[in-house]
Amino acid sequence: MKPDIEKAINMAMSTGKVRMGYNDVIKSVLNGKVKATIVSSNLPGNIAEELKRSCELSKIPIISYEKSGKELGAVCGRPHKVSTIAILDPGNSKILEYIE
Repeated sequence: MKPDIEKAINMAMSTGKVRMGYNDVIKSVLNGKVKATIVSSNLPGNIAEELKRSCELSKIPIISYEKSGKELGAVCGRPHKVSTIAILDPGNSKILEYIE
């Protein structure tokens, strides 16, 4: 049974290597260093499309987080919105099990 996605994200944050925020995520995607990206439900459409296109070209899977960037930020222990996360190394988390 898979752990809930919040626990997996939190574990990746504490034991793995991640990048947060669109600019850092897109740079990492274009460099090919990403195992997967996590995208919040309220990522603006034009940004979501650009990220999706870049991930498809780089063959990087996208994990949809069904809650807002504010809620994703809270899961990450941040006081601000986090709309997207790049997983460079999942660490001890099971976040990659959420790839569809």
